[in-house]
Amino acid sequence: MAVHLNARDVVRQTTQTLWAHKLRSALTMFGITWGVMSLLLLGSIGEGFRIGQRRQLAQLGTDLIFVFGGRVSTVSGAGQTDRFVTLTVTDCQAILRASPAVQECSPVLSRGNIRAESESNNVSFQVAGIWPNYQDLRFTPLGDGRLLNDQDVAEGRRVAVLGDEVRKHLFPRSRAIGQEIRLDQMPFQVVGTVAHIGREGTVGVNARILIPFEAMRRHFPHPRKGIYPGAVSYLIVRPVTSARHAEAVTQFHAALSPIHGFARDDKTAIEEWDTIENFNRLNAIFDAMDVFLGSVGIVTLGLGAIGVMNIMLVSVSERTHEIGVRKALGATHRDILVQFLLEGLALASLSGSAGLLFGWGISQLLQGLPFPDGFSPPTVTWRVGLLAFAVLACVAMAASLLPARRAALLTPAEAIRQEV
Repeated sequence: MAVHLNARDVVRQTTQTLWAHKLRSALTMFGITWGVMSLLLLGSIGEGFRIGQRRQLAQLGTDLIFVFGGRVSTVSGAGQTDRFVTLTVTDCQAILRASPAVQECSPVLSRGNIRAESESNNVSFQVAGIWPNYQDLRFTPLGDGRLLNDQDVAEGRRVAVLGDEVRKHLFPRSRAIGQEIRLDQMPFQVVGTVAHIGREGTVGVNARILIPFEAMRRHFPHPRKGIYPGAVSYLIVRPVTSARHAEAVTQFHAALSPIHGFARDDKTAIEEWDTIENFNRLNAIFDAMDVFLGSVGIVTLGLGAIGVMNIMLVSVSERTHEIGVRKALGATHRDILVQFLLEGLALASLSGSAGLLFGWGISQLLQGLPFPDGFSPPTVTWRVGLLAFAVLACVAMAASLLPARRAALLTPAEAIRQEV
C-alpha cells in the first residue's frame, strides 16, 4: 500500500475536504480572494496617483524652481518693512555666479493683457518674453516650424511661437507658420507652434505666446521698469541635481539678499515654488497611503488565513484515524507534514490567484475611465504584484503550518484509537 502521496492525491483530498464543508470553504476562499484583490487594487490606486503626479510635473518641466519677488519683512539695521522685491534679469546672472548648486536660470517677462490679432480672429492670451533656454526648462514640444533661438533674442526680432490653443484661435483653418499676428497692433511673424501638452487644456504653455525676451522688454515692458530697469515677472531655476534643490534655494537666497537689501533669513522676501519639494511631499503622502491601504488588505488577508487554518484543523481532526494508519504503514512525520501543508497552500493559492486575477481585471476595466488632472488609472506594477504575491505566500504558509504540524506530531497508536 502506498504511503507517499503524489500531487494528484493532494489535489483530490483537498477537493474532498473543501466539498465536505462547502459553505465554510466558500466563505474562507472569498475572504482570501477579497483580501488579495483589495491589496492589489489599493496598491495600484496609489501607484496610479503617483504616476499621474509625475506625468503632470513632467509636462511642466523637470526639476524646476519658480522664483518670485516677495515682501521684505525685516532688513538688518535698516529699519525698513513691507517693501516689495522686484526681480530683474541681472538676478539670473548673479544666481549663476554665486550658486554652485544651480545649473540653469531663465528670466520670464509675461503679461496677460495683450491683444493678439490675426486675419481670422482676435483674442487675449498671455504673452511671455523668454530666453531660449526657457524652452528646455519648461516642457515645450515643437509642433511646427521652429522654436526661438539666441539670435532672435540678441537682435530683438519680432517673431513668435504660438501655444496650441492660441494657434487654434488665431489660425483655425490655415497653417500658422510664416503668418503675421499683431500684439497690441505691433506686428510679429509666427515662426513656430508648440504641440498640445497633455491635459493642460486652455492654460499653461498651450495658451501662451512666446516671443524673444528683448522684444518683450522693448515693446511690452514690466510696469515697474522705470524704478527697476530689467524688471521681470519671475525666474526659473534648475538645480544641478534634484537632491540639491534645498541647497540651491539657500544659495540663491544668499545671492539675492545683498542685491535687494533683505536679510538672508527673511523667508518672505523671495518666494519660490519648488516642484521638487512638492513632488517629494506628494510621494511621502502616497507612501503613507500605500502603508495604510496595504495594512487594510493585509488585515483582510489575515482574517482569511484564520479561516484556512480552521478548515485545515477540522480536516486534521476528521482524518486522525487515516493519519494513524498511514504512519503505521511507514509514513514519516515529513510525509504527513508535507501533505497537510500542501493542502493548505493549495486552498490559499487557489483563492489568492482568483483575487489577483479579479484585481488585475478591475484595474484594466478602469483604464478607459476619465480621471482628473494629476491622476492616472489604477496601475498594477511589478512592485505591487510582487507585494501581493509575497503577502499571499506568507499568509498561506502561516495558515497551513500549524494544522500540518499538529497532524505530523500525532503518534500512530493514538491516531488509530480514534473512531473512524
